Amino acid sequence: MSLITEQKENIQIAMAKGAAWTTILRLSYRLIGVVSTIILARLLTPDDFGVAAIAMSIFALISTLTQFGFETVLIQQKKSSAEHYNTAWTYNMFFGLLSAIILAAASGFVGEFYNKPELSYVALATSVLFILHGARNVGVVDYQKNMTFHKEFKLLIVPKVIGFFITIALAVALRSYWALVISNLVLKSLEVAMSYTMHSFRPSISFKKSSDLFGFSRWLFLNNLLIFLNTKSPELALGKVMSPHAAAIFTLASEISKMATTEVAASLNRAIYPGYSKASGDLAMLRSLYIDSIRAIAFIVLPLGTGIALVSPFIVPLLLGDQWLEAIMPVVYLALGGSLYALSSNAGYIYFALGKPKLATLELFIRAVAFLLSMIYFMSLNGVTGVAQAFLFTSIFALIVSNMILKLELRIPLISLFALYARPLSASLVMVASVSGYIHYVLIGHVAFDLLMSIFVGVVSYVLSVLTIWKLVGKEGDVENKIARLAMDKLLR
Repeated sequence: MSLITEQKENIQIAMAKGAAWTTILRLSYRLIGVVSTIILARLLTPDDFGVAAIAMSIFALISTLTQFGFETVLIQQKKSSAEHYNTAWTYNMFFGLLSAIILAAASGFVGEFYNKPELSYVALATSVLFILHGARNVGVVDYQKNMTFHKEFKLLIVPKVIGFFITIALAVALRSYWALVISNLVLKSLEVAMSYTMHSFRPSISFKKSSDLFGFSRWLFLNNLLIFLNTKSPELALGKVMSPHAAAIFTLASEISKMATTEVAASLNRAIYPGYSKASGDLAMLRSLYIDSIRAIAFIVLPLGTGIALVSPFIVPLLLGDQWLEAIMPVVYLALGGSLYALSSNAGYIYFALGKPKLATLELFIRAVAFLLSMIYFMSLNGVTGVAQAFLFTSIFALIVSNMILKLELRIPLISLFALYARPLSASLVMVASVSGYIHYVLIGHVAFDLLMSIFVGVVSYVLSVLTIWKLVGKEGDVENKIARLAMDKLLR
């Protein structure tokens, strides 16, 4: 075995372990959030959810204007000194305080703009989140940089579990949007406390490495702004143009649909990025790592997004209740769009690893323009569902643009890039036919039972299709081979 091959395999093993931990973390984290949302959806009204959603979207907007992604810079740099960490923490604290002041000062205007006086008080309370976020111990970025994701799992999951019980208790006691606001403050406070408890690094004020951090992070700042336009702007637009109720419908539809696609992809990307950074000096290795990674992502997110779209008529009434039935169609489009968005999201990490953040910014800019224009058009036609349709349309367009850029940077033929999705897409189409057949011809009429049966039919048909295609092509394909070897090893043990 050559040194390069061995190095690649070591990186792949570290990436695989990291992917497993981050997937478990984010799915656990999101599952707790979804269970919390399901309970809250039955305790609170859509208007309450809408007020909280608008406030958090404003929080996200100001965050994009004052957050420069210094943690990402620390991961990208192969050698970061204590002064780099101190400088990053100093700026996080400074921008956290600045953001809090901005939101507190604008809280009155927010209430007037949305004609919701209560939003002023919610915005004022939400401003404290910026201070807490800035105070977080920057040393914990080591968990991601060094791929010790089991520590990150503990760091985030413990506060989330504690916060879950606090949120439900507050919702039962208060029966208002304040339960969501206060629980967010408690959760962030717990995360800050855990960051200092778990990591020995003690930051201090420093500006010595400002040029090192801002040279790269200015592009991350623009990326954050563009990501906001692509993900959080719908709640602000719907809250103003339509109502907080409409914003709440979209928020919960996103919560359900994207957990199975963008959240899984985000988990994998978070683990994959350090591996890309380590291989950034070897284009052939980086290209190989990307191909293996995107194949694995496609095999997971395509059936998940398609499956959520298929069973949305069962999921929404069963989990959220009849008052949220308007969310069914948005879930369909958001789930399908989320799976395609997940496929293109990995490209940004390639650009960062190559030291070309401008490409990530360019790609996000194209996507943001396409989304905003299509959102205006489709929202005027179909309201909340129209915004979800705009997300699906933009995801298709963005995937094409992403592959065109990757063709040039990684020197992979365009047809080869799209071929990476061929097998999971074919198997997903078989799954669509199988589940649709059950829904149209066998449906029992009991929501919970039909949901379970649809999931069972979908999983079985997808797995059998994948195995059949694999056999037809001569058992070629790294993803399938690795799964088969892993299964055989487990059986032999």
